[in-house]
Amino acid sequence: SQIPFVIAGVQTRFANASTRLNNQADGLSDAFIFDQNVPNATFPTFREINDGQMLVDNNSVRGVYTALGQYRYYADNLVERANKITITDAALKNSALYTGTFYGAYARYQYATYFGKTTEGGSPINGSAFINATELYNQAITLFTQALTYTTDAKTIRIVNSSIARIYLYIGDYANAATFAKLGMIKGDKAFQALHNINESSDYWGNSGAGRTQFVTDFRFKAYVDADPKEASRIKIASKLGNDKKKTYYYQVKYLQDSPEDVMTWQENNLMLAELALRGQATGVALTLVNEVRSSYSLDLLTQVNLDVIYVERDKELFCSGSRLPDQRRFNKWHL
Repeated sequence: SQIPFVIAGVQTRFANASTRLNNQADGLSDAFIFDQNVPNATFPTFREINDGQMLVDNNSVRGVYTALGQYRYYADNLVERANKITITDAALKNSALYTGTFYGAYARYQYATYFGKTTEGGSPINGSAFINATELYNQAITLFTQALTYTTDAKTIRIVNSSIARIYLYIGDYANAATFAKLGMIKGDKAFQALHNINESSDYWGNSGAGRTQFVTDFRFKAYVDADPKEASRIKIASKLGNDKKKTYYYQVKYLQDSPEDVMTWQENNLMLAELALRGQATGVALTLVNEVRSSYSLDLLTQVNLDVIYVERDKELFCSGSRLPDQRRFNKWHL
């Protein structure tokens, strides 16, 4: 009888961990800036993130790492308990098993993508020895694949396939990425989102938005909008004056206090397919795929596309999603 409550708990803890993790990842990437000239930018831990010099006692990183571990535990434990007890409602049991395997997979994807030691990605799980990113990605793919066995909903299946495709894209396995992206989200699918409960707020709002501006956006996002005012439909920013009353900064307003945050969208899947087509794996026309994304915001259509264009389109489309850090790594474009 408590399964729906536990499912909601996993989903809520996922939302809480992901908004904090994505925000900090954007701070480490070249998407966000920490500058103490910005009003309310005071956390030394955020300066460390901005500079890529996190000390071992950085409590902002420790906090999000703990939150990730907690929701990972609850997801794994839900699977364990659902398989131990008798559940006569098959749909309810499948819902529990889907939730546990999907979010357990997503947590491992996040460990592999955003954490590590020295130059090696990965993390322990449950006090284990260090597990490298390659193995964690493999575990995530295995669990995502298991999740597919617990649902018959067509859109849910597409969300899972897009999630698997993203992992293969990140590790450079373009053939497998294309296979799963072809089965992924399609134009018109509503975004899969992280939903916050009434007592929690988006960390983008609380630390990089109207709630507080520890991080502000890189100035290129204002330049994108200046170059094409239509970009304001997907690059949502507002301005504030620095403490010196001279310099103007820009912060995100894509996510407000209680905004659900996009986790996977058909637009991201389209951009994956476009990139994979350019890399000789997917069969779609890259320009058409990119222009479908742009059309969804009433943006002017492009006349040509290459990997450099994909890099910029992902920068704009995946604004405030934690995607910039792995993209910098994949495209070997560094700012530190």
